[in-house]
Amino acid sequence: MIKNISILGLRSFGIKQNITFAVPDKRNRGSGLTIITGSNNSGKTTIIESLRSFIGDAAPSFPEGARNKKTNRKVNIVLTDINDKKYSLSSSDIGGSSTNRDLNFRDINIYIVPSRRGLPSEFAKTDYDKKIFVNNSQEFRNSRKPILEFFEPRLFQIEKQKKRFDSILKNILGKDFDWCIEQNDSGRFYVKHIQDDIEHGANGVGDGFLSVFIICASLFDIGANDTIVIDEPELSLHPSLQKKLLDVLLDYSKDHQIIISTHSPYFIDWNAVSIGAKLIRVVKDKNNNSECYFLSENTIKKIGNEHNNINNPHVLGLDAKEVFFLEDHIILVEGQEDVVIFNKLAKELSISINGSFFGWGVGGAEKMEAFLLLFNDLGYKSIVVIFDGDKSSLYNKLKNKYHQYKFLLLSKPDIRDKEARNIAAKEGVTTDKGKLKPENKEYVKELLNKINSYLE
Repeated sequence: MIKNISILGLRSFGIKQNITFAVPDKRNRGSGLTIITGSNNSGKTTIIESLRSFIGDAAPSFPEGARNKKTNRKVNIVLTDINDKKYSLSSSDIGGSSTNRDLNFRDINIYIVPSRRGLPSEFAKTDYDKKIFVNNSQEFRNSRKPILEFFEPRLFQIEKQKKRFDSILKNILGKDFDWCIEQNDSGRFYVKHIQDDIEHGANGVGDGFLSVFIICASLFDIGANDTIVIDEPELSLHPSLQKKLLDVLLDYSKDHQIIISTHSPYFIDWNAVSIGAKLIRVVKDKNNNSECYFLSENTIKKIGNEHNNINNPHVLGLDAKEVFFLEDHIILVEGQEDVVIFNKLAKELSISINGSFFGWGVGGAEKMEAFLLLFNDLGYKSIVVIFDGDKSSLYNKLKNKYHQYKFLLLSKPDIRDKEARNIAAKEGVTTDKGKLKPENKEYVKELLNKINSYLE
């Protein structure tokens, strides 16, 4: 497995970047998952290309357009495994596109699932093992093709243990996927899928099903020290399937190293991040250099506390996760009513706001610093923070501490008028912290079983 990789000179990596990956702890699901986010053309795919350059029997040749001018078109990539053994790849001293690579690179086992993963409609029967497939199809290429090359032999291998493969597939799809390898009258083979008594070839199967099928192939025979890299796992998948796929990846990453590059908020899991998963944000600086940002342990701890806040679970919900796919220009406010009313005011006054509100607020003024830590760690440069007028003390404290951001204080104590009110005490099924009361255990069991019975 891989501990980290440093990249210099490949495409937009004009400044050396060190990227540390999550390593599974064998105890917690998600501990071995690394989530790479960033806008289009930020450098995410270049990280995957750098990992690709350690696959295959020959050192790759990087074309002129793939090598950065700022480094005199010299490339240097160093991969370090979990035993601190280093593997290096660098441009040849004679110049040009050729590179030199360590002879011990065969100790690294990387399986890439590319973003372009169509299957050929027909193919010949061949049979070779996963290692040969990886070496022939996943080494660095100067161009990407829409069809996953040399995958057919994997199909014949998988078919030999189809029952085990289908169990993985069912965990994601939530139902059986009836498939087999069939032969047509001309002697060519194809993947046949049967649904509702209708038979489909590869061209008749939905792209989402094929995408899941190929991702399952990477999990099917993953070795103890293998690293799986999945580029855009969300492609062609309905949100419900994205959530199921993430759940399976979290299970596998308890014991295996899995790296995903994604544009989908459904693949960010705060529980996993709080116990070891890595969240990496890749951005371009003003000079067009890719920069990689990570969360500190202190930030992870503070954000973890907010994730477990039962009073404001939406603060780190789906809307909030979308922020990691925005380039910058974020507005932080205290609560959900601030988001609603500021947008309403802007519409009423015909003013277009040059930024995006973070989710539904941060869940209260006292939570603001945890999110400032998060955005600072992940390299956000343009943040506006708005406090209610009665929070001047906290406003001044954070304004001085995070002077790189813009702080505003409302002229009034709140964004809207509020009447004084007293809330009567109420007895709950759980304690005020959400812990189930022993006397209600059987009642809750019955309640949940009724829900499940109705939804069968």
